[in-house]
Amino acid sequence: MIDFFERLDKYMIYKGLNDNKLSKETGISNGLIGKARKRGSLSGQNISKLINTYQDLSADWLFRGEGEMIKVNEKNDNHIEDKDYVIKLQKKTIEALEDKIKRLEKGKK
Repeated sequence: MIDFFERLDKYMIYKGLNDNKLSKETGISNGLIGKARKRGSLSGQNISKLINTYQDLSADWLFRGEGEMIKVNEKNDNHIEDKDYVIKLQKKTIEALEDKIKRLEKGKK
């Protein structure tokens, strides 16, 4: 489930979440997300809590990497809002990757 957690991390970056905030908002036990990352799995009950709490998160994307991360509002003919989501996600992902590169480069010295 490594891909699952990579996708979950992307969503968390997009929403400005950390493990603690996600735990509080979903009702998942504190510290469980970090432990689940190490184990490589999260229970179905806790995944259900994620999907029910963050209703804009696409389950297809989270589980299989298919489609868009954010559910598209079918009633919305104007997709400017969706493009803004993608741009925001890309900027946050770039920032997170740049930070990771800096940490890795610092560790090599």
